[in-house]
Amino acid sequence: MISRRRYLYYSLLTCLSGLAAGCKSQRVHQLISSPQPDMLFQDITHESGISFKLGEKNISRVNALQAIGHGCGFVDYDNDGWLDILLIADEGAFLYHNLRNGKFEDVTAKVLPTPPPNAHFLGCSIADYNNDGFPDILLTGYGTMALYQNDRNGAFKDVTDESGLQARHSDDWATSSTWADIDGDGLLELFVGRYVVMNSQTKEFCSFSGLDGSSVWMACGPDQYKSQFGSLYKNNGHGHFIDITEESGLGDAHGNNLGCMFCDYNNDGKPDLYLSNDRRPADLYLNLGNGKFRNVAIPSGVAFGADGALQSGMGICWGDYDNDGRFDLVVANFGEQPKSLFHNDGDGAFTDLTYESGVGSATLLPLTFGACFVDAENRGLLDLVMSNGQVESLIKLVDSRQTYRQSSIYLRNTGNGHFVDKSVDAGPAFMKRIVGRGVAIGDFNNDGKQDLLIVNEEGSPLLLQNMSLSNNHWITIRLLWGPNNTDAIGARVEISTSSGKRIVEVKSSGTYLSADAPQVHFGLGNVSIVDEINIRWPDGKRTSYSHVSSNHSYKITPDIKMPKILF
Repeated sequence: MISRRRYLYYSLLTCLSGLAAGCKSQRVHQLISSPQPDMLFQDITHESGISFKLGEKNISRVNALQAIGHGCGFVDYDNDGWLDILLIADEGAFLYHNLRNGKFEDVTAKVLPTPPPNAHFLGCSIADYNNDGFPDILLTGYGTMALYQNDRNGAFKDVTDESGLQARHSDDWATSSTWADIDGDGLLELFVGRYVVMNSQTKEFCSFSGLDGSSVWMACGPDQYKSQFGSLYKNNGHGHFIDITEESGLGDAHGNNLGCMFCDYNNDGKPDLYLSNDRRPADLYLNLGNGKFRNVAIPSGVAFGADGALQSGMGICWGDYDNDGRFDLVVANFGEQPKSLFHNDGDGAFTDLTYESGVGSATLLPLTFGACFVDAENRGLLDLVMSNGQVESLIKLVDSRQTYRQSSIYLRNTGNGHFVDKSVDAGPAFMKRIVGRGVAIGDFNNDGKQDLLIVNEEGSPLLLQNMSLSNNHWITIRLLWGPNNTDAIGARVEISTSSGKRIVEVKSSGTYLSADAPQVHFGLGNVSIVDEINIRWPDGKRTSYSHVSSNHSYKITPDIKMPKILF
């Protein structure tokens, strides 16, 4: 448990940094004195100029649509080398431009299209779908979707109607989305998850037994609704998408999908797809080639949770937490249920190590939406961050163990396949109770440390600057390919150093409803030279580089002889 002295120290640090709104990160470092925490995330939302807020609607209870929450993302929309921030609300997206000094400017009105009336947006994913070298934005929601094409002049235009990605009907409930070139033709396909059928003809609230014996009316669970099912869209290269769900083999998905992410988990050069589903078995689609998939979730061991029960699958993330060269999987889950950690055994199967790893006991009580791997201290080990918050604003009336607002969790990787809860050492932001939803990862100030953006459904988001005091080394790589230097979604990067090998994959999305930055990041510990970088590009071609210096961000394209230093 955190000591009173350390708690007061953290509180003082927060207050001082809030007063010194214009100070640089070096000044904040100077404020930290012994005893020093192992690492620290500092909430700089207020100082950064982000005024965005959610909630505060003075409603006594929330229905399922209001409870599902929103996502966020990091995107360098103008290709200036600095990550900007995308935040999602019911009425539309909000974009904050990075001013390169720890400040952000709201440029929504002059950069993003006017959203349609009566929109209800939820999530986002980011990818250069037309290969022009500039990232585009997809927004998902209830009864609406939007594709915003980057015009390469600092603004976006709405191309939803001509893209074929409109909402299918008025109660079409699209959730998370993710992109990948599934068939190797150089064009990104899109998967859009969908949740349940909820409309004016279905229940809005259900009766629950209160602690005092009374009836408490709260949002109905997913079992009260019919399932909706996600879609896989083929990119035809002319700005249009075609639904190929059935012919691709994804027609047997279980529905109620909240989280989705492509990852080549079996290292055969083809992106596979995992779907986390709410109170339905999860789906893992193995890419067979030629745009065909087969559902292998049950035989692979990732269809159910640690106790063999159905999960309330929400946020997911792929990452090699034990550095064995294979991508493992973490899946968020409901309150009073363990959050799952599936170890990739390399033979097409996964072993559920939820409790053996320490993740299960550390995450049992809270309701988790966002779950992501992040190397918070550049040690070369992936830690876990989870954003938490109940779906029921009145939950305290029916369950004394639960609260609507919950604190986030930071689990530190001990390096022996085990995680320990170090939330109290992660800074005051991890002690703050919020209604947590989406999480995005990106180094917004280009200091070589991964920062976090966490959605708070009842207030301001948390922009968490990584203030780790470690002197560990790092490298960040932006992989660009094609004639217009577009982000190489799906490319796989392996580095070799004196301490071993590491792998990362370029991705277009993040955990729940959100989008991570496209750069790949490696913490190196005390290693200052990367012996070798091996890259497998989305078309299967390979390039390698030797003796690369640490503590730089690099740009790599398939044709260059040496990585180009960006900073």
